[in-house]
Amino acid sequence: MSDHEKTSAIGVEQAETDTNPVTKSQTVDTLHHDEGLRVLANYNGDPHWEESEEKKLRRKVDWKLMPVLCVTYGLQYYDKAMLSQAALFGLRTDLELTVGDRYSFSAAIFYLGFIIGAYPAMWLAQRYPIDRVASGLVVVWGICLILTSACTSWQGLYAQRFFLGFLESGISPLFMLIVGSWYRKNEQALRMGIWYSCTGYASCVSPLINYGLGLINGGVSSWRYMYYFAGALTIVWGALLYFILPPDPVHAKGFDERERYILVSRLRTNNAGVRNTHFKFEQVVELLLDLKFWIVFSIGFLSMISNGPISTFIPIIINGFGFTTLQSLLLVIPAGAYAGTLQLLLPYLAYKHNGLRSSLILLAQLGTTLAALLLWLLPLSAKGALLFACYILPSVGGGYAVLMGLSIANTAGYTKRSVQSSGLYIGYCLGNFVGPLVFKKEDAPRYPSGFLIVVITALIAGLLAPVYRLLCMWDNKRRDKAGVMEGFDNAYDDDLTDVKRSKRKRAELVCVACHAKKVKCDLQARSKRGFADCTACGTTARECTVRTSRRGRWQQRSAPRSQNDGAAPSDVGVVAAAPLPPAEPPSCDPPPPPPLPPPQAAGPATATPQSQHSQTSNSQTLTGDVDTGFLQVYRVENQSDAQRQELETCLEQRQHMAQPCPIDEELQQSFSETYWENCYAWCPVIDRERLFDDVANSQLLAYALALASSHIQPPLVPHEGPATYYKKARELLYGDEEPDKLTELRAIALFYWWAPRAPTIAHRHSSWWWTSVIIRQAQQMSLHREPRPDHAIADQYELSLRRRVWWTAFARERLTALCQSKPCIIDPADCNILEPTLADFARDAGSQKKGSIFIHWVRLCAIIGDIAKALSRTAQSSPPRPFPHDLRQRLIDWIQSLPPALQLPIGSARTVSFDRDVHQLHLPYLTTIIVLHLQRSAHALPQALPPAILAASCIARILKDTLARGNTRFLMAITCWYAATAFTALLQACRIAHLSRDANECLDILVRAVEQLQHMWGTANVIRQGFTRLREQSESYNKPFQSNSAAAMAAQLGGGAAANITSIGGGTNGLTNGPPGNDGRNVCAGVVSAMGDAASSSFGSAAVVPAPPTVAGFHDLMGEDFDWTELFPFVTRATGGIADSLLGDREQGIPTRGLPSPENMLFQDTLMTQYQNLLEPFGDYFFNIPYMGLG
Repeated sequence: MSDHEKTSAIGVEQAETDTNPVTKSQTVDTLHHDEGLRVLANYNGDPHWEESEEKKLRRKVDWKLMPVLCVTYGLQYYDKAMLSQAALFGLRTDLELTVGDRYSFSAAIFYLGFIIGAYPAMWLAQRYPIDRVASGLVVVWGICLILTSACTSWQGLYAQRFFLGFLESGISPLFMLIVGSWYRKNEQALRMGIWYSCTGYASCVSPLINYGLGLINGGVSSWRYMYYFAGALTIVWGALLYFILPPDPVHAKGFDERERYILVSRLRTNNAGVRNTHFKFEQVVELLLDLKFWIVFSIGFLSMISNGPISTFIPIIINGFGFTTLQSLLLVIPAGAYAGTLQLLLPYLAYKHNGLRSSLILLAQLGTTLAALLLWLLPLSAKGALLFACYILPSVGGGYAVLMGLSIANTAGYTKRSVQSSGLYIGYCLGNFVGPLVFKKEDAPRYPSGFLIVVITALIAGLLAPVYRLLCMWDNKRRDKAGVMEGFDNAYDDDLTDVKRSKRKRAELVCVACHAKKVKCDLQARSKRGFADCTACGTTARECTVRTSRRGRWQQRSAPRSQNDGAAPSDVGVVAAAPLPPAEPPSCDPPPPPPLPPPQAAGPATATPQSQHSQTSNSQTLTGDVDTGFLQVYRVENQSDAQRQELETCLEQRQHMAQPCPIDEELQQSFSETYWENCYAWCPVIDRERLFDDVANSQLLAYALALASSHIQPPLVPHEGPATYYKKARELLYGDEEPDKLTELRAIALFYWWAPRAPTIAHRHSSWWWTSVIIRQAQQMSLHREPRPDHAIADQYELSLRRRVWWTAFARERLTALCQSKPCIIDPADCNILEPTLADFARDAGSQKKGSIFIHWVRLCAIIGDIAKALSRTAQSSPPRPFPHDLRQRLIDWIQSLPPALQLPIGSARTVSFDRDVHQLHLPYLTTIIVLHLQRSAHALPQALPPAILAASCIARILKDTLARGNTRFLMAITCWYAATAFTALLQACRIAHLSRDANECLDILVRAVEQLQHMWGTANVIRQGFTRLREQSESYNKPFQSNSAAAMAAQLGGGAAANITSIGGGTNGLTNGPPGNDGRNVCAGVVSAMGDAASSSFGSAAVVPAPPTVAGFHDLMGEDFDWTELFPFVTRATGGIADSLLGDREQGIPTRGLPSPENMLFQDTLMTQYQNLLEPFGDYFFNIPYMGLG
């Protein structure tokens, strides 16, 4: 698998899943843009369901989907087959089609358009909502059908038929994709047969309609009335299709959250996804090199040659038997009934009986072959037999319905499946194009040469079906021989094709029941966690019996037996402090199946000596970088040597590590509860059900957990304290006492909650230091890359743990890059580890919710990291680069993608549902908004624009809710930076009259929050001192300015602004709120006139008053291209006073008064000096961000 296919971009598309369709949210890759991931990630309920529940849901889907598809496809066949019936009512003579083979070519040219239009239609379906594409196509082809009546020559009819085929070509492939997105493989053939059978049943209805229309004696030919009616009916149905066609389980209406989850989850067995907007060219190449594709193509092409006489010549052939025009039309009805029934019956048989699909295709082709033989050889006098042959001639349609489902079911990968369906239809089109051309005018009315060709092509197409079956059997046998399983857990993540999926390995331990049902069995993973049954057996309360395959027994015979009475050999990487067992010759007798470990007893785990406990993680030996080139000669020769080397290395560990953890069990219980409540959502490296076993096996992890928990919530019983725990943990770490490197990383991740010094001081105890340590060691262990399919990772739990450890470090590194102006160490292009999903967390509701918070936090931090890099690049380039607008849009997409449970509940004056994790999740988001909406020059303090002030007030609201609950110790050290950034914006809001009172109240909240944080974090001391100095300093500037200073500033504003300054030297004491559309000129003038002449006396002669922004600058700020309120979907005017003022101005179309204010700039130099530690990161960034629409 290529790195391109496993690129791990942050941010799975997620949105609220309810009875409404899932709206499109943040556009990301999660791996290949499959939208089914959103449903799986958002669902927090029971992931299991009964068969009866699925059956009921499948029936509901049938009633919603099948009638729509049947009517649409019936209309398609009715429209395109109209030619053969209209030919009986004068169309051939009116349009001069009786000359040569013009009539045959008028039927054939339809399929030239069909070929050309198929792939554009599939491209549209992959890029845009499939229901809208289908509706548009139907409406447009209805218009094209009506235009047939306007044709006056055979050339015009050729053009109309070509474009009609072009427009109708997309419906069949679209319907195949829709069926593949709703149903499992074994359900698809029947459903495709249902809607495809309408081609026959439409032939039962259309003769009756056209019979009545043919009796009209109006001013135009009868055949024109047929096209009037068919075209109008098609247009009306196409318009209805926009509202009633359910495109896929992700977007369809009428399903609740659980139903949507079941619909998406059950499709994992298809290994094709639900909808994927990423076109993968490598899958197309793989398809073109697949022999099975060309056999399917050949069957479609050869079998559809016989469709020429069926759809174009049957009424004419019957008319040639001596029947009248109206009689010939009515005699077509039995052929349609037979075709529709067979097209429904054969897919049903394929659905009910496995392994019959190829045989059914052969049977259908033999029926068409027999009919062609009879029509070729029987005399004209045998009218009954000839009519019977005409009626069974459409047998090919039933086989083709089975073929459609067969080709899709055996193709994996969304792009490959899409191109496969279109490729089959190209064969379909070519056959239909050739079919009418083999029936020459000179051969009428029996057409012997045409039916001879039909006999040959139908027979060859039938014989190719068993060949296709043999190829599939060979592929399955090759896959089984290689030990490959069909894995469904990551079907939406991987989007692998059937060829590349063959590299995956089959599980070595499965139960009999799951193997019989051909479903994924997690017995191997659960047995390593102490469970005696798999999830499926445990849910249904049935006996879970281990099944040992012949391949497994062979592997056990060939492997060296251990000393433990025939027990299964140890997994690679298992460490046991025991003497090396003597080598034994391999036994020829197959050992018994490996016994399952007994279930773990509930309650606190007993501490086990390290030397007697096997390490469950094999990351030490299995996750290192892959050696290439000459370094291969230093690798061990076989797996047995690798186990021996690791065992000898681990036995060299010092003896004191074998002692049990000295922390009291009651304290350990307290620490585990504190970690779970306060840390797990941001550092999910220890699961609740495994916590006691993990800390019992590792002193380093136990001390790390103790330092974090005791610092956050110190227990009231005697304990050593976080400083001592930290010291002991560091000694174990630097002494290399922890043999399991993954556990070591988990412990280092918990050091994040110990930061005794401010981040402005370089030391080896900072969170940045430990984050960089985790990243470097994780990269050395290749945690940033997903293990190869043949990699011997212990179980699924370790895989999920690797992801959680890596993404914890990634998120912290990205967040620190912005808040501390640190470089981004990780290169996402070099990482292909899967992003975290809810499947990586325990299944209980608490773990799932905290896991969802962690996933969204990681995505947010990825955006924040990109913002930090963009700001850094603008500072380093000359001239400064423009800031990328898409980053702000990504923030909007992120906040709008949050499920209801994670949305910030501050829309009213009182917070009813306070959730500490949800509130904390929004702090970095709001702080990033502030950073993006602080505008500064090289010599100016950042000026807060409206979004920055509103975000700062929201941070104050979050901290107010926290203070009201009486506990702030769960807040992390980075909260100090959030508060300090908000303080900057609010401090400048205090200079604006109508915001001043509320801004000062918010500042008081920030001060109180930082005072509480001083009890835990050294950073808070620096921030608290800065708060005091800044507020005192800013108050000294609240004095009127003298007119000479105001005049100087007015001159700098330019002539337009100076002309608006009507009162200098105290004419007004407030900010003038100019009328809308004045480009901020009156705002500037009012500010300047309110300053007075005291500026120079306040600052002295050496004071330099910075130039305020120009009028053009204000015009840019007040543009209309960006609605900044989209950043705050959780804010209403009831949120607070600042929100009420800013949103009120926005609603009334009034430019926000006094923003940015020249008054804010008067104290910038002193603020920069007094607040150096806080504002140092901003000094690294040159903001060149065009703020549009900030009125």
